[in-house]
Amino acid sequence: MNYYRTLLLVSVFAIQMAPAQTEAEDRIEAEIINVQRTIVAKLTGHEPIKGRKRLTSRTSTSERKITADFLFNTLKGAGFKAQRNNYNVKDKKGNQYTGVNIFAEIPATNGSNEYVVLAAHYDTVKDSPGAVHNATGIAIAYYVAQKIAKLRTRNKGFMIVFFDHWKSNMIGARMFTKKLKDEKYTIHSMHRSDYMGWDNDEDRAVELLASNISLESLYRIESPVPIYKRTVAVPESRFFANFGYETVTLTAELRNADNSPFVRQSADKYTTVNFKYLASTTTIVYNVMKSLASE
Repeated sequence: MNYYRTLLLVSVFAIQMAPAQTEAEDRIEAEIINVQRTIVAKLTGHEPIKGRKRLTSRTSTSERKITADFLFNTLKGAGFKAQRNNYNVKDKKGNQYTGVNIFAEIPATNGSNEYVVLAAHYDTVKDSPGAVHNATGIAIAYYVAQKIAKLRTRNKGFMIVFFDHWKSNMIGARMFTKKLKDEKYTIHSMHRSDYMGWDNDEDRAVELLASNISLESLYRIESPVPIYKRTVAVPESRFFANFGYETVTLTAELRNADNSPFVRQSADKYTTVNFKYLASTTTIVYNVMKSLASE
């Protein structure tokens, strides 16, 4: 009995001694959540995206166009020189794909022509609002890009890109990567977030797949929460690697089954997103980007 009483007291003491967020950290978290709630709400149909128009899923041609226009205007409104990467291509089976990737460049302040790419796809599967998959990834990239653009010193350029046609064999990502190759961009690394926003065990842990140990180590250094190494490559990472790019994919704890049970379903809604967890992950990504900018 004394053993269990002692164990209980130790546990309580440990909880009481756990570091709490400072007022400054609380303010930053609130700022991130305020921005990201708006992005996710509009992309998922929780709020109107234009006039009275609410999206149902970002899969039809019309809703993908509305989404692309929203992302373009959002970047432009934040002071970025927003651009469209339009494409109209056929796959090997003769299927036609017409779409647009939305992107913006954040130049280095020292004249460097090397870029770090922040990416997320904006389309969804049919009948899914696509909150965790992948409005939250868009929200991470957008907020981090805003913060990076305000840095006084950037020894590398940065690029934010929202891919179309993820669900169609990653046509959008393929076409954008082809653009980077054709225009001879020097790419340091590509960082993408997906499946973020669900944290059932409330440990704020993330899962990471990096193409080299330096990138993996950088995320671990900048993360105050557990980072689990993903051991199975995702198609996007293999695809970028085939073009010779170093990559990072950041997700929730997929292998530990702490990912949203609503992904690719009609229930993948705004109301299921854990915005504190999303803000925590966003802070990690920003700190990594800030570190890369100073190298």
